[in-house]
Amino acid sequence: MITFLLLFNTVFGQKEPIINITFSKLLATYDFIQKLSDNYPDNEYKQTFQSSEFSTQHYSELVNQLDTLNIYESYDFQGYPTGQKIPFTTTFLIKKNLITSLSIQEFKKQTFGIIPNTELFAFSYILSEFEPIYDSLIYNPNKDNFEKQLNELKDFVQKSNLSDYFQTGLTFYGSPWDYSIPIDIAIIPSIKKRGFTATAFLNNAVSEVPIDFKGNDILFSVLMHEIYHNIYDGQPLELKQKIQFWFKNNNSQNSQYALLLLNEALATALGNGYVYEQLNGKPDESDWYNMKYINLMAKQMYPLVKEYISQKKSMDENFVDQYIALYDNHFSDWINELDNLFSNRFVIADNREELSFFNKNYRPAGFVSSMTPVNQNSLERMKETPYTKVIVISSDHNNTLNIIKTIFPELKEWKYKVKNEFVYTTDLQDKTKLIIVNKHSSTLDELFDKNLKNGRIK
Repeated sequence: MITFLLLFNTVFGQKEPIINITFSKLLATYDFIQKLSDNYPDNEYKQTFQSSEFSTQHYSELVNQLDTLNIYESYDFQGYPTGQKIPFTTTFLIKKNLITSLSIQEFKKQTFGIIPNTELFAFSYILSEFEPIYDSLIYNPNKDNFEKQLNELKDFVQKSNLSDYFQTGLTFYGSPWDYSIPIDIAIIPSIKKRGFTATAFLNNAVSEVPIDFKGNDILFSVLMHEIYHNIYDGQPLELKQKIQFWFKNNNSQNSQYALLLLNEALATALGNGYVYEQLNGKPDESDWYNMKYINLMAKQMYPLVKEYISQKKSMDENFVDQYIALYDNHFSDWINELDNLFSNRFVIADNREELSFFNKNYRPAGFVSSMTPVNQNSLERMKETPYTKVIVISSDHNNTLNIIKTIFPELKEWKYKVKNEFVYTTDLQDKTKLIIVNKHSSTLDELFDKNLKNGRIK
């Protein structure tokens, strides 16, 4: 594997990764419009917009129109185990083109053919209408501070051993990379009072940073965290299949939920743990991630990750076994906590209001799918997904429960009363939980409070 990596890294004579850190006006404008949507929680951007001269019916209608555009299509990569490689989506390419384009005209040329023409032209028009609004309300009032912040970050990255950190990730994950492919990082100024967000896709990372944020060591660690996600996603098919096999054949009943946590926990241990410690000479004593399960697992596995890094070893079956053992010994009760179980979930319900209950109450941390209604096709698709499965039945109860029993062999001996409301939970052969909610007159809040007290499975 190491020889293979070296071949990829030097084949075109480029011996270090190319890192481009930029501000993308187009991406920032798109992000701004999204935050104005009725589907987005209340925030500082809505407040700023609504109190401005731009808060008119025309612009409100454009915000609503953006929500209706059909710009999302996706496909899975054949042969890869479910959840082990991010599906390709058109929105990835749209964001990538927003980052690399210097004008809306250039963006339209780059994006032509990716989505229907009517959607592309409408999307571009909405961007053109809101770009001067974004400038007036967000960018121009904060321009001097943000440009200074961006230049300081570029200087910080220039002086850091980014090439070493990148190569550390390639070696640990066993991933190939061609150094002629740049890492494009887009930084967006944020008017939020605190905290920042970061995401990764393809060879891009995007971070929204408060304009008064000064911790470049923390920000750089978070950016490396996102880059490590890209490296993990780029593991070869053969290695992805091995990882799936190692987890599936481990004797632990927790192995599948440990696998679902692996990507985020590893990126946190490497980025927020290892990179931060290398920059500062000591580990970060605060939380590394703002979700309990990822934060605690990353810190628990960090000594194991450091051992592999120091020995320049790639993750292997022994690493997976030790990782699962850490989960078993310290966090085995997590498979009874709904916040953990529903962080990776497939929910099927008879109406969309029931789906919104889960989106409102349970934060995703990985794979989230939902479908309506509950029928043979949706249930068969659910059966093949290796994460928590939730079925909410609110109509045609008798027929639906019979179908569920035929699809999941673990329910062969299950007895129930159709006319009664209940929440039933069982373990499946793929080491995930199946939760069946038979709902008549009660709300999901009421059923969960009664049957799953304190957010736990009995």
